[in-house]
Amino acid sequence: MLPVERQRMILSHLGKNGNVSVIDLCNMFNVSEMTIRRDLTNLQSQGLLKRTYGGAIPTEPAFFEISQRAKLSMFIEEKKQIGVYCADLVKDGDVVFLDSGTTTLQIAKALKGRPITILTNDLNIASELLDCHTITMFIVGGELNRENNNLLGSKAIGFFDDIRGDVLFLAVEGVDENAGFTVPDLDEVPIKRRMMGSVEKVYVVSDHSKLGRNSMGIIAPIDGVTALITDSGASEDILRPLQEKVQILIG
Repeated sequence: MLPVERQRMILSHLGKNGNVSVIDLCNMFNVSEMTIRRDLTNLQSQGLLKRTYGGAIPTEPAFFEISQRAKLSMFIEEKKQIGVYCADLVKDGDVVFLDSGTTTLQIAKALKGRPITILTNDLNIASELLDCHTITMFIVGGELNRENNNLLGSKAIGFFDDIRGDVLFLAVEGVDENAGFTVPDLDEVPIKRRMMGSVEKVYVVSDHSKLGRNSMGIIAPIDGVTALITDSGASEDILRPLQEKVQILIG
C-alpha cells in the first residue's frame, strides 16, 4: 500500500472514531510503529491531525464529519447543560424545530414531558421522543444519511414549504467571526437554511470546542441568528469578537 493511500485511510478512521492509536494502526495496516509514526508526523505537518502520546486526534474536526457514534461521547456534560438551558427558552404550546445533532438530542431529552410540537429531521431525536405522548412530533421526510442518522435532500427541504415554527435550535460544527456558522457536509446546508427561514427565532447551539473553528459549508453569518448558546468552557478571547456580532447565552 502506498503511504498516501494509508494516510487517507488513517484520516477516515480518525473521522469515524475521534481518535487513533499507533498500536491499532500498526495492527490495521500490518506495518511497523516507525511507519505509522512517520505517517502521523506527515499528516500533522499538513495540519490534518494533532499528535498525542501514543496516537493522534483531529486538529480541526470541523473540516470533516466525525461519526455520530464518536460525537455522542464528546463534551457530553457541556451538551447536557446546553440542553437544559435551551428547554427553559421554550414555552408550552411552542412549535419547535430541532436540527440534527448531538447537542439538539440533549435538548430533546430536556423537553420530555412538555406540551409542545417538535419537528425534526434527526432519527435519533425521533426515537428518543417516541414514547413521549405530551409532544406532538413531525418527522421530516427525505433521503437517509446513514452517517448521521438524519434526513436530507429536496423532499426534506420541501417539507417546510407550508410550515411555520416558533423556534429553531440549529446545530453546527464551526463558529467563526468571519466565516460564520459552518458544517463540513455541504448536503446539510440547504435544509438548515430552509429551517432558519421558517421560524421566528433561531438559536445556534454549540459546545465551546466548536468556537473559533470553521468548515466548508457556510450556513449563515454570525449576525444572522437570534443568539448563540454555548457552555461555560468558552474562553473570553474567543467570545469577545463574537459578542460584537451576536448575542451569546451561556448554558
